[in-house]
Amino acid sequence: MTKLNLSKKRSILRRTLMAGVAGTGLLASAAHAYTWQDWMNQKTMTGDWNGGRTKLAADGLTFDAGYDGEFADAMSGGKRQGNDYAQQFYYGFKADLGKLAGLDGAVLKVGFNTREGRSTSADYIGNKLSVQEVYGAGETTRISEVSIEQSLFHKMLQLKVGFYPMGNDFGGMAYGCDFQNVGFCAHAQNLPNSSGWSDNPTGHWGGRAKVNFTPSLYLQAGVYDVNPTYGQHGNGLKMSTSGSTGALIPVEAGYKTDFNGLTGEYKVGAYYDTSSAPSVTNSSEMISGRYGFYAIADQMVMGFGGPKRGLIAIAMVSYSDPSTALFQGSVLGAMEARGLFASRPDDYINLGYVRAIINKRALDVKQAESNGTLTNLSTGEGVLEVGYGLQATPWLLIHPNVQYVMDPGTFSYAHVPNAWVFGLETKMKF
Repeated sequence: MTKLNLSKKRSILRRTLMAGVAGTGLLASAAHAYTWQDWMNQKTMTGDWNGGRTKLAADGLTFDAGYDGEFADAMSGGKRQGNDYAQQFYYGFKADLGKLAGLDGAVLKVGFNTREGRSTSADYIGNKLSVQEVYGAGETTRISEVSIEQSLFHKMLQLKVGFYPMGNDFGGMAYGCDFQNVGFCAHAQNLPNSSGWSDNPTGHWGGRAKVNFTPSLYLQAGVYDVNPTYGQHGNGLKMSTSGSTGALIPVEAGYKTDFNGLTGEYKVGAYYDTSSAPSVTNSSEMISGRYGFYAIADQMVMGFGGPKRGLIAIAMVSYSDPSTALFQGSVLGAMEARGLFASRPDDYINLGYVRAIINKRALDVKQAESNGTLTNLSTGEGVLEVGYGLQATPWLLIHPNVQYVMDPGTFSYAHVPNAWVFGLETKMKF
């Protein structure tokens, strides 16, 4: 380990310990006015602020903050063995402008995100789908959202405009972030990797219109700035449009079901990105425009005798323009048992598989360039994950998991041994 890496890890550890000390102080202050049992059963770690939180919410102002920490240890395989820790803090507020300013149906959202840490995938495994989903987006503090949403005609029409990740509104998988690997959480990863699609926490300028035909059926479309500079490390607070390369136009339809308490949601969507991108077979050739589509489904197939308790099937498939996308597609299948035990109604057990598919055209070019020295290259990277989500309190989730990464060298055109990874995720709501 180099002195630089050791210094970085010590810096991260110090910050994590400082966060823990700060959290302990918050816990102590919160626990002071309550019994231990009250504190363990309240919705957020810091509680109701002696009634202040409830009063502010009644006046139209609600606060949201939390912490996600993810440890991942590459126990075998990959490039080498080792572990890293990544974390994020998120914080912001929502203002009901109807209550605050008389603008009925209008809501202002403001959010920030701070990420720190190192990537086990980058440092030890060498794979594409990060085994820590909170790693990425430059490891810095970002303005993640400044938006206004206006609901009209009893919420039949909802208009939203501002600076925010378009993935907040399009292509989301409801149970995806119950997994630690980014391949599940919470969008198909070929979308942001192969177009101007933006995911949390990186905001872009844009907006969308959503029509709710019924409480179960909607159709929405949007337009968002394509700007690769927003994701750069030094641009966490950038909101100017300099660096824009075009616009991304998504369309999505969704339908929610409820068969005797067995709920489900089905989505199909597509996008067109007007910006130019290099050809996957010839990097000096620029191609104007790129497209993609996706389909997502989650359906409870068996109930366990309580609200939101049941066995849920999850599936996803996505595809990106083969002319420009190295990461051409994803397929996903998973099962999640929520509240399997009556005494633990908020816990879950999940098992899932996701595959990142590389563009066959790129493989053919790489093999041709190698004059036969590269053979039997993998057509995709697979990840199998199993985990248990322990909802220790309403505000604290502890999520141990095991991931098995198959063909981790796919996107580097290399043969890398399959890797076993132990993960431990902690989520807190302040």
